[in-house]
Amino acid sequence: MGAVIGVIVLHPIITLVLWMEYGALFSPEYSDFGRFAWERVSGAPVYHLMAMNAIFAALGAAIGVVFAVLTRALSVQSRKAEGLLEYLQTALPSVIAGGENEFTEFKSTLRWDINESRTNRSLEQVIAKTIAGLMNHEGGRLLIGVTDEGNLTGIEQDLKTLRQPSVDEFERALTGIVKAYLGGVACTLIRCRFLKIDDMTICWVLVERAAEPVFLVLSDTSKYYVRTGNSTRELNAAEAHDHIQRRGR
Repeated sequence: MGAVIGVIVLHPIITLVLWMEYGALFSPEYSDFGRFAWERVSGAPVYHLMAMNAIFAALGAAIGVVFAVLTRALSVQSRKAEGLLEYLQTALPSVIAGGENEFTEFKSTLRWDINESRTNRSLEQVIAKTIAGLMNHEGGRLLIGVTDEGNLTGIEQDLKTLRQPSVDEFERALTGIVKAYLGGVACTLIRCRFLKIDDMTICWVLVERAAEPVFLVLSDTSKYYVRTGNSTRELNAAEAHDHIQRRGR
């Protein structure tokens, strides 16, 4: 298909560009593109036309191969993403039932204060602290929309606090929090998936282990958090130094 397109599309387009670019240099009888193209085809030697068509066919085929490879790669990635989403949806009830542990943390909301019924930006720091702790340990998962006891709250109230009440905007908000507190590199270590359970939306945040230590920056102060058991703990300078030394071995 690419080869055919190269001959019947690319070749005429190149001819048109040639005529538009250098038409003023041709004799007046070639001021019309149709006549110019016809004279170029009918007056050219057969071997010349065959060579030109072969070149454009090869060029079109190469473009077709590249397009096919990219399309296949995107298709594979799409199937993987769909498979992962299906797996997470199936695993969600058992993960919640298993409670918080070394690799799992629950948070009721991203920024909505349930007790005070208002937006509370200080809750964003708690989210960032949890993600930093997982990154500095072995990675894990953060479920937003689930209480510490495993009760469902969903992120619907959080969605109402955003400029656009959508999961895409929620993901952008979460990424902004990570970038603000942990840095841009940390954003590459999280992936969000949105799942439904009992008509509530849960945000499953997949957190990868960081190759380098991740610090939470707050008011020009860097804090080091690590996941220990089913909680996230801040380490003092000596503890942080020791942990960083050991995790790098």
